[in-house]
Amino acid sequence: MANEKSRNLKRPVVAIVLAAGDGTRMLSQIPKVLHSLYGKPLIGHVLDAIRGAGIHRVVAVVGHRSEMVQKHLGSTVETVVQRDLKGTAHAVQQTVSKLKNFNGDVVVFYGDTPLLTSQTVKGLIDTHDRNQADCTLLTAVLKESTGYGRVVRDHSGHIVRIIEDADATPMEKGIEEINVGAYAFKARKLFETLRKIKTAPSGEYYLTDAIDLLVKQGAKVASASTRSIGEFLGINTRADLARVQTIMRTRILEQFMLAGVTIVDPYNTYIYHGTKIGQDTVIYPNTVIEQGVEIGRGCQIGPFCRLGPGVQLSDKVRLNSFVDISGAVKIGAEASVSQGSILMGPFTVPARTRTTPGSILQGKNGSRPQAVPLTLRPAGRKEE
Repeated sequence: MANEKSRNLKRPVVAIVLAAGDGTRMLSQIPKVLHSLYGKPLIGHVLDAIRGAGIHRVVAVVGHRSEMVQKHLGSTVETVVQRDLKGTAHAVQQTVSKLKNFNGDVVVFYGDTPLLTSQTVKGLIDTHDRNQADCTLLTAVLKESTGYGRVVRDHSGHIVRIIEDADATPMEKGIEEINVGAYAFKARKLFETLRKIKTAPSGEYYLTDAIDLLVKQGAKVASASTRSIGEFLGINTRADLARVQTIMRTRILEQFMLAGVTIVDPYNTYIYHGTKIGQDTVIYPNTVIEQGVEIGRGCQIGPFCRLGPGVQLSDKVRLNSFVDISGAVKIGAEASVSQGSILMGPFTVPARTRTTPGSILQGKNGSRPQAVPLTLRPAGRKEE
């Protein structure tokens, strides 16, 4: 079991990730949280944000096809099974068996919100700790708040309750502050309160009801605000998945461009998380660079190139159009791969060499690449 003490946090913190939903509208045999987004399951992005905030112990609540989710998570995440899907409060209550002796804070997130960032997670925890609150919920101000739970406050600005959109009065529907669905709780206070939540007309138990109960008990309920409402876009359909993918792609490309990489056409370039690209490299349109690729400085790539995991380019490498590289291929500095070439590792392309157009190079462990035809040529010679 991972250490409950989290680096850089004043109190021990455990994250609870709700990942039991059946994802009916995805129309899939794959659990919703395992659907891939840029080479990683949805829940993997959430876990990255949590761990990036310094939280090392995570308990995931799984349900639909739980064995598949548990197999994916492996031993790095503790899991509990919600056999009957009776709402968010019921889901969190399933973690009592794992956390009955835990006396720190818990943060709760959904497993289908892959745009969540570690900065937001850390901000929620810092606010919770600074206010010494029993509960801190993350809120945002949204002009068009239809469909979201509203944060109801009294005349002094203190949170009174969360009212769901369907149950809100016309006046309450005018409230622009919404609950985005992320929380921090003192663990002991949370588990005491969960036992008191009553079932809703739908037969489910809602975690938002815990806010109302805590207020009535005189507990301290605080809020942390975020302007990044997009971080909490949940995924219920494949159309949602496509929309979130567009947002994530834009976020990744902006990070590279701000770091000194030229991306000629961001609307038609795809770069996965976990890629490293040096300054002054130029990426031309319709290029796909997958997770784990390393690219040096001053390279030119594309258009219409694909680089698979494990590919490494040294400085000033030129990949011409319609190049496909996969496997553990290492390309030396100032080498050039001509148009239409296919390289399948493992092997190394020496520095300052080039391939002839349409080359196919395939390597085998412990041997040189096999080529049809022989294609490596000194870079100083013209291609025929």
